Amino acid sequence: MDEALYRVAAQSPHDAQTLAQLHRVATSPGEPRSLARHLHWGLLLVAALLLASGLIFWIAANWQDQTRMFKLMLIEGALLASIVASLVWRRGRIAALLCATLALGGLLAFIGQTYQTGADAWQLFATWAALALLWTLLARSDVLWLVWVGIVATAIGMWYGHMDLWDLLFRGRAMVTQQAVYMLLWLALALVPWLVSLVPWTRHRNGMAWWSHRVALAMALGAWTTVGVIDLFVRESSGLAYPLSGLLIGAAMFVSYQGRLQDFASLCLATLAANVWVLSLVARALFDSGDSVGSLFLFTIATLACLGGTVTGLLAVQRQLRAQSSAAKGDAQ
Repeated sequence: MDEALYRVAAQSPHDAQTLAQLHRVATSPGEPRSLARHLHWGLLLVAALLLASGLIFWIAANWQDQTRMFKLMLIEGALLASIVASLVWRRGRIAALLCATLALGGLLAFIGQTYQTGADAWQLFATWAALALLWTLLARSDVLWLVWVGIVATAIGMWYGHMDLWDLLFRGRAMVTQQAVYMLLWLALALVPWLVSLVPWTRHRNGMAWWSHRVALAMALGAWTTVGVIDLFVRESSGLAYPLSGLLIGAAMFVSYQGRLQDFASLCLATLAANVWVLSLVARALFDSGDSVGSLFLFTIATLACLGGTVTGLLAVQRQLRAQSSAAKGDAQ
């Protein structure tokens, strides 16, 4: 619903002029030009995604029918054409760079599989992210940052698995350094959108690329929570991952509640991770007692208490943020 309806309805007294203004706002046709612009932009992105995916699938489907050099030149030509299109076609720049990013990944994968460079999978994704970083910075698009965050997250996950996932998760005392590095890598990824917003020539037009920030934070929270919970329940654990994950989750909640990174969606994600972290500790304490039925009952009560407290607190924060937003709009007018 249009926010102008709320502003007009909040005026008092409700005289004839106010009611007439409210009727005009309620029956206004909206902004069809804005809808058409967003629809056109979305279709360009879908077209770029389909073109790049079609190129990669075509090469895979015709693996034996075409020569190696032809496939290499085709992918390189698609990459070059996408970059040139981004330079000369202003309205389709983001779509062209999205196509270039995907084509770059296909090119690296083709080279790695064809020439057997010996590189690990995580190195491919790390190289992909490093090469695509230049135009991602210059384009200042949340869509490209979202794709870039996904590439880096895949590289971090594959690097962690490459170091023998079983040892890292279940032999934590011997792998404490690797666990700490892994969690700090996710912290660095979560901070990338904020750091980019501090640089004027890379900053998003809205000041912050919020969707990429939320996705990066969600992935980081998931990784921290997973490693922390495993560290809590495994006997041969390091004892460091669980408190460190709690510290990182608490910091994410704090910065999402106030300050430059204040965002209700991010706060909800951090609160969900905090619930999992707390309930894991409660489960560990209860089920170690030996009374499974009583422990299950108490754990259910604790879960309901956390759920009720979380919902109540988030609703209160949402009302507070709406009030702050309304006050800021009123001061601006």
